[in-house]
Amino acid sequence: MRQNHFILYFLLFISYNSHSQEQVEDIKVNNQFWLDYNLEYPLEEFKSISGFIGYRTISPKIFDNLLLVSAYNIENKKSLKFLKLKKPFINSYHFGGRINYIANKNIKDNFEFRLMQGIKFYIPSIDAIPLMSYVRFEERFQKTFDGSDWGVGFRFRYRLSTVIKWKNHLFDFNKGLYIPLNVEFFVNLKKADRFNDVIRISPGIGYKLNDDWKFELYVSYHNTRNTDKESKTSNDFVLRLRIFKLKFKTMTLPKTEDEKLRDLIE
Repeated sequence: MRQNHFILYFLLFISYNSHSQEQVEDIKVNNQFWLDYNLEYPLEEFKSISGFIGYRTISPKIFDNLLLVSAYNIENKKSLKFLKLKKPFINSYHFGGRINYIANKNIKDNFEFRLMQGIKFYIPSIDAIPLMSYVRFEERFQKTFDGSDWGVGFRFRYRLSTVIKWKNHLFDFNKGLYIPLNVEFFVNLKKADRFNDVIRISPGIGYKLNDDWKFELYVSYHNTRNTDKESKTSNDFVLRLRIFKLKFKTMTLPKTEDEKLRDLIE
């Protein structure tokens, strides 16, 4: 039944997207399609590099967005002694960068470079439903190719993510279907010229093919505030396909079911 509802929603999305292309441009309500290919490569123990190459487009046809993201990840295995915790509160540290090239339809193209620093940690949750928090700070540098100066912005992002088992009595999480869910909030300390997000709500469906590959499809709602005079806010419905090439296999102890479930949270 859930699969039928998902297919119906997908067909309605495609139908509405095709209809929007025939209408006059309205950047207050948009449909977007995102595609990204994600990689992760382990370095020394508890450290890795990860990132993705992505493409994003919008309907009505306003821009195409090409992006490249990379991050250096450190798993945290130590806890402050005075906290007396069995496990560290902070799960991992992340430091990264991102570049975007935005090819616009009616105005000059844009370029954006970002620096990012963040931490991930788990919060108390319902049994078998892990809740991961990801807090990060971003420095944003934007340039329009019209002779103008660089614009600078700063913001905090907070994302709460989980994964729900799909008929857990049928399989373990070496492979199979699962349901990823996340909601993300943005606090713009200094707004950039473009893409000042407010909230993203992203339900999805995922499939782990094997220990090397997994795929996730999201149908999301995004709310964004802009600084231009023509449109102060926009509402976007985003269809996003994510392809993951997982870590190369390393010799580790067998993982528990809870650890396998947590590994699916991005």
